[in-house]
Amino acid sequence: MSQTTTDQRIELYLRGDTYGSYDRQGRILGRVEDLAAAGVVTDTEVDASWQRIRTPEQDTRDEALATYEEFGDWATENGYRLEPAFERRQRSYVGSDAVHDVVVFPMASLAVYEGSDLQAVFPCADESGEIHFSVGDCLDAFESGEREWFEQFAPVTVDRASPRLTVDAD
Repeated sequence: MSQTTTDQRIELYLRGDTYGSYDRQGRILGRVEDLAAAGVVTDTEVDASWQRIRTPEQDTRDEALATYEEFGDWATENGYRLEPAFERRQRSYVGSDAVHDVVVFPMASLAVYEGSDLQAVFPCADESGEIHFSVGDCLDAFESGEREWFEQFAPVTVDRASPRLTVDAD
């Protein structure tokens, strides 16, 4: 791994309600921490409080839906899709007429920022859905020093200066 010359940061989102994926999430987290320790990225932020399904009513704790919308804006402007890793659908409840729009989040997702620009989101797919880019693909590129790999993703300026993460002060 080589040190960075840019102001890149990684935001890692881990779903807290997954079963059987703790080891996989731990390996991803370890790789992200190694990138920061080696100086490959300037900063990393991690949130492990995302849940599988989020509705607007549940968004007050970690702003997951606002972050999802930001990711969606990046995908739309760049000709990428967040599906099938992220899924937006409606959810109804037995014995109730209530129907909610929900987002189903992946087990792990990663956003790469350069300064105030969102450079890329993983996992994602090209517009046709035939080519998929995983969190692992992104980490592989960072670890091997393949900065040019990121050039296929165009950045989008975001309207926030810091992550919407809830960082535990353990």
